[in-house]
Amino acid sequence: MTSGEPQPGGAEPVPETTIRVRRALEGDALSLAWIIERFSPLLLAYATHRLGAALRRRLDPEDLLQEAWLISLPALQGLSPRDGRYTPVILRFLSTTIRHRILKLYERQRVAREESITIDSGHFDPSMTGVVSAAVRSESRRAVVRAIDELSEADREILLLRGVEGRAHAEIGASLEITPEASAVRYHRALARLRERLPATILDELPE
Repeated sequence: MTSGEPQPGGAEPVPETTIRVRRALEGDALSLAWIIERFSPLLLAYATHRLGAALRRRLDPEDLLQEAWLISLPALQGLSPRDGRYTPVILRFLSTTIRHRILKLYERQRVAREESITIDSGHFDPSMTGVVSAAVRSESRRAVVRAIDELSEADREILLLRGVEGRAHAEIGASLEITPEASAVRYHRALARLRERLPATILDELPE
C-alpha cells in the first residue's frame, strides 16, 4: 500500500491515495491529476476486458475510460472512505460506471449494428477534459494492461471481480462455479505475481 502521513501514537499512516483525494476535493488540481493517473492503468485493463473483442473494434477502451472519469468526477465529492481508504470506493464506483456504459453500448449495437460508436462528451466540464485525457493516456498504463493480459482468463476475471469491483469470494465462487477458497487462492496468486512485476502501482492498494 502506498505510504502516507504518519499518525500520532503509532497509528497506521493515512494512505497517500486518501490524502490525495482529500486534497483534490479541496480543489487541488495536481492531486486530482495524480488520482486519475494512479487509477487509470488498472481501470483501462478492466474496461478493455469488459468491452469484449466486438466492441473494441468499434470503440477505443481509452475513450470509454475517459468518459467514465468525466462522468464520475462530479460525484467524487459524495463518496465516503471505507475503513479510512478511498481506493476500494473509487475502484467500485468507476467500474460500475464503466459497466453501465458498456451495457448501453451493447444495447445500441443490438438496435443498430452498423452504427459507429462515439462518445458524447457535450455535457462534460471542458476544463477537465485535457487533464483526464493526459492521465488516461499516460505511458504507465501499458505495463499494467499487458501484465493483466498475460494472466489466465480465469485468474484475470477473479482479479477484476475482487480487486476492481470489490466482490466477495463467496459471490465470485458462485459465479465461476468454484469454491470461495479456490477463488481466494487464485486471487492472491495473481495479485502477488502482478505486484512483483509492477511495484509502486495501484495494485499495491488492492484488497488481500
